Amino acid sequence: MGVPMVATMSMERKVAVGVAGLCVGSCVAGARTRFLGARRRRAAFSTMTRADGGAVEVDHRRPSGAEFGVMFFNGLGLPHEQWARVREHLPENAACVGYNRPGHGLSSPLPDIGLEEQFRIVDELRRHYLDGLPLVLAGHSIGGYMAAAYAASRPDADLSHVVMVDPTIIADLQASLGLMPDRWTRQRLLMECLWAASGLNVLRPMTPVRELYTEDVKDSLTAYHARPRVWATAYREYMAARTYPPAGRMAVPLHVVTALKGTRGVAHRASQERMLELSDRSSHHVREDADHLGVVAEETHAKTIAELIASGGRA
Repeated sequence: MGVPMVATMSMERKVAVGVAGLCVGSCVAGARTRFLGARRRRAAFSTMTRADGGAVEVDHRRPSGAEFGVMFFNGLGLPHEQWARVREHLPENAACVGYNRPGHGLSSPLPDIGLEEQFRIVDELRRHYLDGLPLVLAGHSIGGYMAAAYAASRPDADLSHVVMVDPTIIADLQASLGLMPDRWTRQRLLMECLWAASGLNVLRPMTPVRELYTEDVKDSLTAYHARPRVWATAYREYMAARTYPPAGRMAVPLHVVTALKGTRGVAHRASQERMLELSDRSSHHVREDADHLGVVAEETHAKTIAELIASGGRA
């Protein structure tokens, strides 16, 4: 009877050692990825210092012959690198500003992440990097809502048009409170925070969409999502978004890009079409073969979005 018991104890010990090794290895991999990622991020991107001493991470360009500017608004839990494919296809006369909201990347966290504070940051970025240029606003997911809400709140601003890419519909978000989609989103954000703290999400990246980017962007996305603060901030942003008012009407043309892949097609399309009411000059661009994240990452769809940005608001 003693031999099987010894064998069982030996097997349990091997399993325990294996699990412990995995935990230690993932923690080390996560710490190393975060350290190297932060160093690369500081070298690759600049920061705008605000009056209160806080910083906003910015990826910007303004060629000497710039004729219009573009401000990019990120999706929930995503950095400005998500727009890399779109930016590749913009014309040479486009000035661009991508930025990370408070608490993301090199941007300083803020106790108040409400809409008005977010809009003040956009005002400061415009004055600092895009002053004197007509401005196009392009936003994905919750960033699509923020782009539209900003345009509605600044009727006197020199805006050209708005491009909402598979935007979050605040009315739908509020209607889901307490239901499975809401609970699943909150649970997923919290789990991603734990995965990041353990380092396991370095071994299991958040989404395969990262494979659509170049190697340097893929590495940047991996390091970005390895930081627990990213997911904790995304959770705060999601909870804040549940209290946002619906976007108001805007005085400029609007393009709505809808990704149908992986959705309840008819319902999602109908929900997105409601956004066309925000402007008297709206057009709808349905991408049946794009999913929510791939619509800005996949080459063909990114090129379409870049064309809409450069269209000057024409349908």
